[in-house]
Amino acid sequence: MDSAWFAAISAVGVSLITAFGAWLRARTNVRTAARLIYSELTRNSTAVAYFRQTGHWVAPPLSRSAWDSHGAVLARRRKSAPFETVHGGYEALELAPFLADGALAPAAQDQWLSGEADRLVAAIREIDAIARMGDERVERWTRRLEAGGPGVAGGAPPLALRNPGLISLALLDRLTETAVLPLLYEGPGVTLTAEGVQPISETAQVVARHVVFDARSGTEKEGLTPVRWTGMGPIGDAAADETYDALVTASRFMDEAYGVSLPSAGGTLTAIVHFGEDSAIGGWDGHSMVIGDGDGTIFNRYSVCLDVIAGQAYWSLSELGRFQGYFGEQGALTISVRDVLGLLTKQYAARQPAEEADWLVGEGLLGPTITGVALRSMKEPGTAYDDETLGKDPQVHHMDDYVRTGRDNGGIHTNSGIPNHAFYRLATALGGYAWGRAGRIWWLAITSDDLPENPGFADFARVAVRVAAIRYGDDGEEHRAVREAWHAVGVPTE
Repeated sequence: MDSAWFAAISAVGVSLITAFGAWLRARTNVRTAARLIYSELTRNSTAVAYFRQTGHWVAPPLSRSAWDSHGAVLARRRKSAPFETVHGGYEALELAPFLADGALAPAAQDQWLSGEADRLVAAIREIDAIARMGDERVERWTRRLEAGGPGVAGGAPPLALRNPGLISLALLDRLTETAVLPLLYEGPGVTLTAEGVQPISETAQVVARHVVFDARSGTEKEGLTPVRWTGMGPIGDAAADETYDALVTASRFMDEAYGVSLPSAGGTLTAIVHFGEDSAIGGWDGHSMVIGDGDGTIFNRYSVCLDVIAGQAYWSLSELGRFQGYFGEQGALTISVRDVLGLLTKQYAARQPAEEADWLVGEGLLGPTITGVALRSMKEPGTAYDDETLGKDPQVHHMDDYVRTGRDNGGIHTNSGIPNHAFYRLATALGGYAWGRAGRIWWLAITSDDLPENPGFADFARVAVRVAAIRYGDDGEEHRAVREAWHAVGVPTE
């Protein structure tokens, strides 16, 4: 063979071999990069999975070093979709700690987290198409990110550690692994007894902060089935989901607005839904919230009213211990304190300033046959309803109209309109968020050591004026507004 031909063929062969080697190395480099990114994505995803399943964000700062080092390998590929999808997964990881810190209302938080978890799942699947880690392994990782987590599907959520601090991702990996969960968890960890909330056993490892039990239209309060507790997503039962969200919102409000733990440290706040047959009940029994479904005609289910649920839940606070009166003027003030705190929670959840709020207590509770808008109105006491069945709203807003009666425990729901209206006048005079200056003055008065046991209107008014002067300055705007609010309803402050 001619030497020139031989040299040419040899050169072509060497070029082909070199090109093939380069192609093989590039393919290997892409897969190696994909596997490193896959490992980082899945490990980080355990933090999101653990939060969705327990309600606790305990992970250290999430890593993105593999992406920063090897993401360019995906960016150079002809198709841009894999790069964009995986990049979306890392964006979801950046958002997750912010979504977990309680900045959003519970419903919005669940919706956002669900969407970001979906983006993370898509990213894991996309990178696996290149990394080829195996379908079974990918399914195992992505199942953890599904709403409710593996524990819900199996009847129990995963382990929620006590006072966890920061937990390594390796441990979160183990705790969110389906096979480990049944060995570690005993449901919400509490039960209801005649003595109140009790640990389910000496070996129970979890005490959930919020638990909803189902009475199934019965009136027994012991041995009930827990249906939703800390870390679980919505279960599709409107009463249970609304009540759970209200308990969580009440806890968040108390913590953010006044630095108060609800429930108290190590405690559990519980509620019983579907209590009684068509029962128009919504109150605190000394241990738990007890909530009926209403008859659907005169009253709707009580769980539709965040302010009612929150206002009742606050009776679990030791800070309200002075308000034990439930008759006459003392009882009316007790009702008013509950109404005020409940409405502040409602306005807080809606991020609604005082001037935009409706100031209605129990809005949505009256059934379709009733002519009315709510149980009570702080803005205009006596105007909440006017109906043939219920009669006219009897509330009054001034001491000149104070009702002395033996009915309704001495007119407690009638005369509570007086302190209710005083708070409304204070909040709208100061403006802005009512749980700010106005709410803080009320809370400082509620918790003041100067307030006597079972206080009356004038007792509370004097203390409110005093704490406003101490907190905001003598004869300042807040001090004057409190005095004027009480004077407007005929209650002396001297």
